[in-house]
Amino acid sequence: ANLTAMHAARHRWKVVNGYTKQQQQQKQHNEYRQWLDNINETSEEVEEEKKLDDMTLNKHINAILSPPSQKKQQQQHLYITNNSADEPQYDLVAFVSSEAHYSFAKSARVLGLREDDLIVIPTNADGSMNVEALAKSFDELECELEQIVREEDGAVVRSNSDVKRRRRRVPFFVACTAGSTVRGSFDDIAKIVEVCRGYESRQPSFKQHYERSIWVHVDGAWGGSAIFSSRNEIRSITHMDEIRHADSFTFNPHKMLGAPQQTTAFIVRHRNGLREANAAGAKYLFDPRKNGAEYDLGDLSYTCGRRTDAVKLWAMWKYYGRSGLGSRVDQKVDELECFVKEVRKRRNTFALACRPWPFNVNFFYFPPRIREVLEQRGILRPVVEDDTSGGDDENSF
Repeated sequence: ANLTAMHAARHRWKVVNGYTKQQQQQKQHNEYRQWLDNINETSEEVEEEKKLDDMTLNKHINAILSPPSQKKQQQQHLYITNNSADEPQYDLVAFVSSEAHYSFAKSARVLGLREDDLIVIPTNADGSMNVEALAKSFDELECELEQIVREEDGAVVRSNSDVKRRRRRVPFFVACTAGSTVRGSFDDIAKIVEVCRGYESRQPSFKQHYERSIWVHVDGAWGGSAIFSSRNEIRSITHMDEIRHADSFTFNPHKMLGAPQQTTAFIVRHRNGLREANAAGAKYLFDPRKNGAEYDLGDLSYTCGRRTDAVKLWAMWKYYGRSGLGSRVDQKVDELECFVKEVRKRRNTFALACRPWPFNVNFFYFPPRIREVLEQRGILRPVVEDDTSGGDDENSF
């Protein structure tokens, strides 16, 4: 699901900036017509040129859009290009937190992103993404791009190789985590979306050759099932009501809800977004004339034939209802709250490793001999027997 989100984000960026075939054809058509008009204004000798029929014009466009050589195809993973010598090339950059799932690193490799184009944003003390650090990273990329543009506008370019080495890096994807694997932390989705939309609408102080487009994805594989909870305090701390601001969202009912393995839900805001990004349109298989063609999802993802995962979620939802699924989530929260209380009662042998989140509790167990050594070295403070307050989140440190 995370790979699908990143792939859809890249496709949308390409569409917005005219890198798809349809957009290229329209752009080349307009440029060619403009070229004819400009020539006609300065010379009468090209009068016949302007009378080119549509067939000749299409041949001209197809020649420009001819498939690249095999060598060029092998290099396309390095950067996004619209095959125009006058247009700059851009390297797309994705952002994840240091608590994000490792699948984002794998997804970046599959999509051909450079290693340093997957930027890891540090987290706050509670494990949530540091939104200020994210905004700062956007600013750093913009300053980097502005410096390149100003240098090229004001200096003599030595060679074409010098131009190719100048990497214009632009954001296109930000991943929010809704329930990290270890801590169970939740990112502040609303603030992250606000930073991304603010960056998109901000006017740069330099000449910009691209349209800003950032896809915000919420990876709720573990904690996303909290969306079924009806408790305001749970929905607030997990930021479930803020998912509506994101571009896509995924969660795994086989984890928290106990659905059969494997069950994954992927929800996307943009209608036909997955079809436009993935569809190959094989006529022998995806014929729009067949009965029920609109329900055939085989061309919406990388895989074609697959298990009916949706039926598992549908059956659970149908049987338990939303309130029943929500009760399962709430029960887990209540059980972990009781567990935290028991850990704090046994401060002589247990200690919380970090702030507990609704669905994850990290703790240490210290055998008496080990605890005595740690207290002697000042790593743990001695426990006062009559102290029953329970302490703070890190009560034994």
